[in-house]
Amino acid sequence: MSNERSFWNWDKLVLLGAVMVGISACQSNKEKAGPPLLNGSWASSDGVYVAELRNGDFKAVANDTGGVISQGRYIAISEEKVKLEWYGVVSGKSNSAQCLKPSTEQLDCVDENGNKFSLRRTSQN
Repeated sequence: MSNERSFWNWDKLVLLGAVMVGISACQSNKEKAGPPLLNGSWASSDGVYVAELRNGDFKAVANDTGGVISQGRYIAISEEKVKLEWYGVVSGKSNSAQCLKPSTEQLDCVDENGNKFSLRRTSQN
């Protein structure tokens, strides 16, 4: 009986170890790609707006009027992939985009309609 009991405890320890490794892998992706490492100001490549990213939330502010044109959330999928989801204040519609992060200073994105855009970091908060 004592061998059965110690074998059962060993299995629990192995399972607990595997779970902890999985959790730490998710945490390291967040730390490498997501909040707070994406915090800061990101200018659109067309010069129309600046997106302010802060701890998983963002808003895009028009350069000409200073008004908020969209707001939403972002999440790091991996070290090189980020997902944006937002509501367009002007369009009244929701949208999302998958972004690749070729460097810590750039996001290259494609929205759900196939529109491509890039954001370049202008400051880090």
